[in-house]
Amino acid sequence: MFLRILLVLILVSSCFVDAGASKYFISFSDKNNTPYSVSTPSDFLSAKAISRRITQNIPVLQNDLPVDPAYILAVQNTGAVVLNRSKWYNGIIIDCDSATLQAVTALPFVNSSTAVNRIGRSSGKIDKFKTSDVPYNSSGSLARTQSFDYGGSFNQIHLMNGEYLHDAGFKGEGMTIAILDAGFYSVDQLSPFDSIRAGGQILGTWDFVANDASVYEDNSHGMSVLSCIAGNVPGQLIGTAPHSDFWLLRSEDAPTENIIEEYNWVSAAEFADSAGADLISSSLGYSTFDDSTMSHTYADMNGNTCPASIGADIAASKGILVLVSAGNLGNSAWHYISAPSDADSVLSVGSVDSAGYKSGFSSWGPSSDGNVKPNVAAKGSQTTIANTDGSIGQGSGTSFSCPVLAGSAACLWQAHPGKTNMEVLHAIEQSANYFNTPGDSLGYGIPNFIVADLLLGGTILDLSSEDNLLSVFPNPFSQDFEISFYSSTNQTIHLSLIDEIGQEVGASDVEINGGKISNISFPSLSGVHAGIYFVRVISKSKSYLRKIVKI
Repeated sequence: MFLRILLVLILVSSCFVDAGASKYFISFSDKNNTPYSVSTPSDFLSAKAISRRITQNIPVLQNDLPVDPAYILAVQNTGAVVLNRSKWYNGIIIDCDSATLQAVTALPFVNSSTAVNRIGRSSGKIDKFKTSDVPYNSSGSLARTQSFDYGGSFNQIHLMNGEYLHDAGFKGEGMTIAILDAGFYSVDQLSPFDSIRAGGQILGTWDFVANDASVYEDNSHGMSVLSCIAGNVPGQLIGTAPHSDFWLLRSEDAPTENIIEEYNWVSAAEFADSAGADLISSSLGYSTFDDSTMSHTYADMNGNTCPASIGADIAASKGILVLVSAGNLGNSAWHYISAPSDADSVLSVGSVDSAGYKSGFSSWGPSSDGNVKPNVAAKGSQTTIANTDGSIGQGSGTSFSCPVLAGSAACLWQAHPGKTNMEVLHAIEQSANYFNTPGDSLGYGIPNFIVADLLLGGTILDLSSEDNLLSVFPNPFSQDFEISFYSSTNQTIHLSLIDEIGQEVGASDVEINGGKISNISFPSLSGVHAGIYFVRVISKSKSYLRKIVKI
């Protein structure tokens, strides 16, 4: 019932639009005469969206009510074309000429109008999604676990210990992820997505730019993003939540950069909420526009100014876990994060390389109001992704670190279905390797999903198993590394690094607290040359050994 109503409302708005006409956001004064009521949410929210609110004790509010259809009809009667609507902003996007705009703004229930794009389209604009793709490299880090043969994609999940979720049976089943992007070229045909098509895991599509359901002929960026979560090519690429369900939503008009795309983003996020998405993963960011008078400043990156950032926080208030790319402008004049990654209640995701070090292109924080941004980081340099011909290759950008992390976050939440979105978000932050010393480059650092699981109550590890008590990260390492060690009691452990001939090249005694995983930076690594080493931990009861490689 809900989805039929929602799609009808969207389709009523759809018609041919003159690319040269001007577009405006029209803000309405109220929802006083709406036929919808917070007491009957099934008229405008799916059963899964209602369940999400019930589970997290989130009330249905007035901003959940759709925009008053009588107001929309009155605007259409002026001759304006309605493109999108926003219940959270209580307004609509229209396309009209100046005379029609005057008629619209004269309506008694219209508060204001805001131009959201310049007339015409940019020409010769560089594709902001272009990355330095390289062919699939089978000589990279390869691994098979009891769940999957990850091939070259193992490193991007192993940096976060996400494979432990898969091995414990959490691969995304029952979780719904909305991908907000620029298009999903040939996802309906390419072989890396055979599994999700066969499993009926694509729940639906909508194009908030063209106002239709067709997203498979558009930009390929969203296809590559989706492959990081949903791809399934054994021995080459396994996504981080391959059994999840997906809504594929296009909000970005890739050849242009106009602030209307932020409003499109909000409309898509509202759809995702109403349709029952558990997570939003969006590899989009906004700072400067084709019309420079609409561009943001760094001061705007405070989580409460940019349209998409406000919308992202509202989405989070509805119980959705929102993950967004921090941006790829770390080496540019604008080197900061972009909207909506500045939003207070989202996970902004930066990028690291295969060894866990910051990617040069990854945008810097903090937000202009001083919040830690990016919040966390995942592999975005030479990430294993699907190419437009269905082959497997590699691409770089926070566009890929975001979905890599989003998939593991979905599996973590699957393992703890009674937790709220913010409890999951904070567990991910607290599990990260720099949580106690966050910075402006990687925020709290790279999450450790073993630790995040323990923080939420612990379901994925048998802590009586020696194999699960000690892990080293990153491996291989180039400068330094950390160990994660679980102890049931307070004790002092002896930590040492041993070379191939058995000599101890570094050692330290460390006091740790019982009942949790301790993250320990290994000391005294100066002078350690490239080669194979062994990390040894001697506790009160036994000794543990792990191989590690210095590159």
